[in-house]
Amino acid sequence: MLFMAPASADTTDDAVISTLANQGIVITDRDTTIATAHQVCDSLDKHTKSAVLAVRLVRDTDLSLSQSSYFIGVAMSAYCPQYKGRTGSTQSPGA
Repeated sequence: MLFMAPASADTTDDAVISTLANQGIVITDRDTTIATAHQVCDSLDKHTKSAVLAVRLVRDTDLSLSQSSYFIGVAMSAYCPQYKGRTGSTQSPGA
């Protein structure tokens, strides 16, 4: 089930929700989804590998491994593009 976005929603947040929904990922709580996407970036800032994040998402959500990997890619594109292309890296973006 998808919830309607509030009128004051951020356009980046709207794009994330729309992109995920277009891939068949069911959004039951918009705020939690956006917070989780930001947590992906926070974890990458702490040098957590994207594969570890994908497994965590599978464990903690209803996402499949494929969906969780897609979710991470969407989060990186939207909120931390400095990590695009560094999915398996543990180096910081400036390294």
